[in-house]
Amino acid sequence: MLTSQELDYTDRRFRWWYEEDAPPSIRHGLKVKLVYAEKTPFQEMAIYEHDFLGRVLVLDGIVQTTQRDEHIYHEMLVHVPLLGAAFSAEPERALSVLIIGGGDGGILREVLKHPCVKRATMVEIDAAVIDACSRHLGIQGDYADPRVQLIIGDGAEFIQSKACRSQPYDLVIVDSPDPVGAGEVLYTSEFYHRIVHCLQPQGVFVRHLGVPFYQESVFADGAQRMRAVFGQVEIYRAAVPTYLGGDMAFAVATLDGRSCRVSQQQFTGKYYNSEIHAAAFALPTWWGEIIDGVGMVQG
Repeated sequence: MLTSQELDYTDRRFRWWYEEDAPPSIRHGLKVKLVYAEKTPFQEMAIYEHDFLGRVLVLDGIVQTTQRDEHIYHEMLVHVPLLGAAFSAEPERALSVLIIGGGDGGILREVLKHPCVKRATMVEIDAAVIDACSRHLGIQGDYADPRVQLIIGDGAEFIQSKACRSQPYDLVIVDSPDPVGAGEVLYTSEFYHRIVHCLQPQGVFVRHLGVPFYQESVFADGAQRMRAVFGQVEIYRAAVPTYLGGDMAFAVATLDGRSCRVSQQQFTGKYYNSEIHAAAFALPTWWGEIIDGVGMVQG
């Protein structure tokens, strides 16, 4: 993969860029043109232009999202838990949402599509990502919306703060990179236990658990750790073409055991609808075996 030393920030020609994947014998290649690059205090960031995928956000050499298919990931991470469980608790009540991460702004955009959401707090550790994505990626929500509180800080620290615990949320969404480096803390059992104290009694928690085909341990460990904390944990899926392996796993959890499998309100997105919502919970047999520790896919 390209490092900051290999990037010529003045070079805007189309050229091949490669991302190494697991297993390392597989590489993901895109012919792209560099739009913007920066070494922030937290990570290497680059935004590229692809002739089919549009703008591409890359952090530490790993593709995070593209303009072409970002709506699939963002819609499924927001609308499934919000319409399947958070809304069903008290349909007439104003809802509050906490977003941890989400620097590209796509999660915030989808959250703000729901008038029932009256408070949306977004905690992103890297202000440079928000700034660069707002200027060059063009998928973000409205940070000026009066419902929005943007906090530049560590999400793992924020959930322990008095401010967070004194005003718990109906829905907590974690939109983070894979469990590598600084992001690893967002996948721990300790983190999940702390999330509980930031939720209303009928609160909902959701996060992605990687692409099981290539990230078995991320998927299995994440599901098992969440099961040990929450009353109900359900796995669902969505095919996001940009991610190698395609089929991404999501985990939605409730404190009171409510299921998220059925949409409680009609809503239609670019990808999401009530039929997709229900179908997303139909899982491959081997996914269930991995979660239950029965078997693992051999490479």
